[in-house]
Amino acid sequence: MENDLLRVVDVNLNRAREGLRVLEDFSRFKLRDAALAEEARSARHELRAVTDRYYRRLLPARDVSGDFGAAYASNEHERPEAVVTANVRRVQEAARVLEETARNLFPEAVDVFKRLRYAAYELEQRLAAKTAAAAKVLRLRSLKLYVIVGTAHTASRPVLDVARQAIAGGAGIIQLREKSLSALDFLTSAEDLRGLTRDRGVPLIINDRLDIAVLAGADGVHLGQADLPIAAARRLLGDDAIIGVSTHSVDEAITAERQGADYIGVGPIFPTPTKPDLQPVGTALLTEVLRVVRLPVVAIGGITSHNVGRIVAAGGSNVAVVSAVSGAVQVAEAASLLRRQMEGSI
Repeated sequence: MENDLLRVVDVNLNRAREGLRVLEDFSRFKLRDAALAEEARSARHELRAVTDRYYRRLLPARDVSGDFGAAYASNEHERPEAVVTANVRRVQEAARVLEETARNLFPEAVDVFKRLRYAAYELEQRLAAKTAAAAKVLRLRSLKLYVIVGTAHTASRPVLDVARQAIAGGAGIIQLREKSLSALDFLTSAEDLRGLTRDRGVPLIINDRLDIAVLAGADGVHLGQADLPIAAARRLLGDDAIIGVSTHSVDEAITAERQGADYIGVGPIFPTPTKPDLQPVGTALLTEVLRVVRLPVVAIGGITSHNVGRIVAAGGSNVAVVSAVSGAVQVAEAASLLRRQMEGSI
């Protein structure tokens, strides 16, 4: 009977340590989060100390060949969040079994297992948030072409029609920018775009107006240096929302990353009628920002099919455009050309 219980303890100690090792390496190499990696490592070392303490009793009871559970099929976990969830719950379950089983065998170790279980609950929450943030970053990096639409930019054509054509041509994200519309008209346009972008699986970002973003159910908001702070936007929109920030210097880019932005707009790279009061910052600033921040960086300002190659040469992989697509005669074709240029296919 005791050997059976010792086998239960042995199996679950191994299971918990293995789960913690996966979480440690995932935090270290995938998330690059030193605090999470250290938390998993410390818990694993504490369990290893318990294993070492009872090793001479546990090892003789081990019966791998007689354990029919060894034939259980393992589940495949392709998505990073699925790997995290599976392993953190493996640790939680093992800790509960250890806590209950050890009461008679190793009562002095019960508190260790109880601490592990509660630590795993907290670790799950923190890892889930971190993994979701990492997935958001990967998605934003993949969008490539960020098209800004609005009544001032679409050559008197309906904003919805221009956005539809831009998406057909390869726009990965749409921003609605309106500086002169009434709040009601702005909201109506945003709601129409929300229906289109949801159907097409493309994020919708609202420029400046946090209230419109909330009411329209947009995916996020883009903020300027004089707009509401990122923390305020995050409180209203939630952790899943996309929050971008316009920056014009290295210091502003670093600050935006530190304050919780999901992506950074850098510009204007070239002269642009959209921002005539701002001096172009050039591609050198883009290269420098890319060097010091880890967030997706979107180059903006005067970018066309004629100069986008300079963005790519500077290390840029995402661009935002206004007139180059929204003002083009053939919107879909203009978007497609820029997208292919960004991806290096032409």
